[in-house]
Amino acid sequence: MALTFKGINSGGFGGYELTDQLLYNLKWFLDWNLLLRGAYGIYERGDISWGDETEAELHVVNDARYPSGSIWEGAGREWVWETSATLAGSGTVNPFRPSGVWIDGDFYPSATSTGTYAHHIDYLNGRVIFDEPRGATELVQAEYTRRSVHVGFADEPDFRLLMLNAVDEFITDSSASSEPSREHQLWLPSIFIEVKDGKQRGQQLGGGQIKTRFVTFHIFADNPQDRNLLMDWLDYQSRSTFWLADLNQITFPFDQYGDVVAGVTNWVDMQTAYPWKKMRVIDSVPSTINSLNSQLFRARVVFEVEIEFGGI
Repeated sequence: MALTFKGINSGGFGGYELTDQLLYNLKWFLDWNLLLRGAYGIYERGDISWGDETEAELHVVNDARYPSGSIWEGAGREWVWETSATLAGSGTVNPFRPSGVWIDGDFYPSATSTGTYAHHIDYLNGRVIFDEPRGATELVQAEYTRRSVHVGFADEPDFRLLMLNAVDEFITDSSASSEPSREHQLWLPSIFIEVKDGKQRGQQLGGGQIKTRFVTFHIFADNPQDRNLLMDWLDYQSRSTFWLADLNQITFPFDQYGDVVAGVTNWVDMQTAYPWKKMRVIDSVPSTINSLNSQLFRARVVFEVEIEFGGI
């Protein structure tokens, strides 16, 4: 008779188990592969091939957690933090990390700027946080890459708000500037991941289990083409197999500012250096969902995944 818990991770009570291992790895799996398929936008100073010069401009916003003039944000949340994402094709601009900011035309690198020019890149919220406030009339610019698809979790406020909006009329905000801060605005298209029911069966005589989990990807878009494309791309991943990075061993990508921690590169390098368990997508079920909101298009893809647990 077993008198102690079995199968517990190396992190103990403060660590990560199967549900979170799946959530984070599936998010990073989607983020990485969407990048490789061109789901991002490039924002550069004065590059007319990618839009107006104003695309690189940052706009001061209020955030009660910081002094006025500290927060300057760009065209949207989720700037790309991964390195080495390369697309095929001549003339393609690969995604890149911002390296610093321009203030009234002078460049200040993030890595070496000090004093009044010291700053942090908040990749998650798509903004720059200055240690000391800047003047509202200054021209602050940055070159960066922004994701075209937001991938989050179903327990986030954004998901609950979109579910409410599914029965209400709403208009997404695409304006260039802002109050409140854009971290509180919704972005489409979006995918929200939810790990739901599960079951298990014996792995072999003498011990071990094969855990089955049903993972739902909730898709929201403001047009049917994006909704359909994301639904199909997810459905195509049926029968895929890949290693999950061990959350109890890796260095998480972001610090307290949302800036990238030194030495972190991308999800592929995480799973290569710290593999946890192999996940198999056994089946997928795609479906579109009717919405009473004429400006919101929804779909759902459900994965049935398996993970082997030896020794429990």
